Amino acid sequence: MIHYHKLGSVPPKHHVTHYDENGKLLMEQAMTRVGFDSTYSLLYFKVPPTDECAVSSMEVPGFCPIQPMAQQRLHRRHIRTQDLKTSGDFLTARRTVLMNDDVRVGICKPDTKPEHWFSNSEGDECWFAFDCGGVVESVYGILPFKKQDYVIIPKSTPYRLHCDADKSTFLVFESPSRIDVPKQFRNEAGQITMDAPFCHRDFRIPQEMLVYDAAKHGTGPYPLVVKHANELTVHEFEHFPWELVGWDGYSYPVAFNIKDYQPRVGIVHLPPTIHITFAGSGFIICSFVPRKVDYYDDGKGHKAIPCPYGHASVDCDEILYYVEGNFTSRKGIEPQSISLHPMGIPHGPHPGTYEASVGTDRTSELAVMCDTFKPLLMTDVADSIEDKDYHYTWVKREGGGK
Repeated sequence: MIHYHKLGSVPPKHHVTHYDENGKLLMEQAMTRVGFDSTYSLLYFKVPPTDECAVSSMEVPGFCPIQPMAQQRLHRRHIRTQDLKTSGDFLTARRTVLMNDDVRVGICKPDTKPEHWFSNSEGDECWFAFDCGGVVESVYGILPFKKQDYVIIPKSTPYRLHCDADKSTFLVFESPSRIDVPKQFRNEAGQITMDAPFCHRDFRIPQEMLVYDAAKHGTGPYPLVVKHANELTVHEFEHFPWELVGWDGYSYPVAFNIKDYQPRVGIVHLPPTIHITFAGSGFIICSFVPRKVDYYDDGKGHKAIPCPYGHASVDCDEILYYVEGNFTSRKGIEPQSISLHPMGIPHGPHPGTYEASVGTDRTSELAVMCDTFKPLLMTDVADSIEDKDYHYTWVKREGGGK
C-alpha cells in the first residue's frame, strides 16, 4: 500500500519454480486489485490456500448480516457508542452503526482472545485503536500496533487481531473500495510528497513472517470466516494455511498513529478537508489532532475565529468520533461519541463555543472524522444507543447537560 516491500524468501522472477527447504514446490498466489490492472502482492504458501475440507455458515448479529433502519428522520444525531455493550473477540464483538454503499462504520469492543481468523472479501478495513495496542497476525506476517493507531487491512486478507488489554475499543471502517493515501499526497513515482501531512517513515509494515506454533495456533481443522455479500461463511482447512515462506508487492497491512499526523494551520480557519488522512471511493477519513489554531489579528478588532464556522455541506454527510481532549465546537460530547451531521440541514458550533474560541491559540481535540457523498443510514444498533435529544441541544441544552 505504501511502497514495495519484500519479506521472507521469493524467487528471482514472477511465476517461476520456488521450493521449500525440503524440495517441495511452493504454491504462488497472486493477490491482485482491479482484476490484474492495479497493485498486487505475490505470496508463496507452504500449504495451498485452496486446501479446504468443510464449509458452513455463521452469523454475528449486529454485524453480518446487517441492514439499515427502514426509516430515518432527517436531523443531527449523537450515537453514544460508549454505551454499547458487546462481548466476544475482534470478529464477534463487532457491530455496525452507520452504512451506505461506499462505507460502513462500526464499533468493536473485544473482551476475549481471538477465536477466529477472518477475511473480509467485501473490501478494505481501517481499524482505529481507541484505547489499546496489540498485534495483527496475517498471511503477510506480524504487525504490532499501538494505542490510537489506524490499522489498514487490505481486502481478502486472512488475519486475526490480538489486544494487549482484557477489554478494548475500536472504530472500524470497511469499504468495497480501497482505503489508501489520497492521490494528491503522491508524486508521479508513487512517493509520498514532501508537503503531505505524513511521510513514508510514519507507516509501519510487517517485518516478521507468521510462523506456525502449535501452542499458539492449536491443531486442525483451522476455520477462516469470510465475509461476502452480507453473509459470513466458515471455510475449514485441515492444515494451518497461513504460513508463507515469503511474499512481495504493494498489498499488505499497515499501521499509522494519529499523533504522527502533521496538522496544517492557516491565518484564518481552513476547511476540514485539510485534515484528510485516508480516502476511499465516495468518502474520506480525517484526523483532528492537538495543534495551534488560526491567528489572524489586524489590530483593529478583527481576529480569527478558531471554532469551525456554521456550514451546510450540501453534498456530504459528516461524522466525528471523539477520542480525547476538548472539542472546540461541541458540548455534551464524550470520548467514543459519534456525531452525525447529515446533508440537507445546516450545522455549526454549540451556543457559546464560537465566541469562546476567539483569542485562543491551541486546541487539544483528538478526533476521527469521515465525510461521505452518500447519506449514512443508521442501523438498529445505532438507534439503541442514540441520544434522541441531540438535534435540539443548540436551543434546549445550552449548558451541555445530558
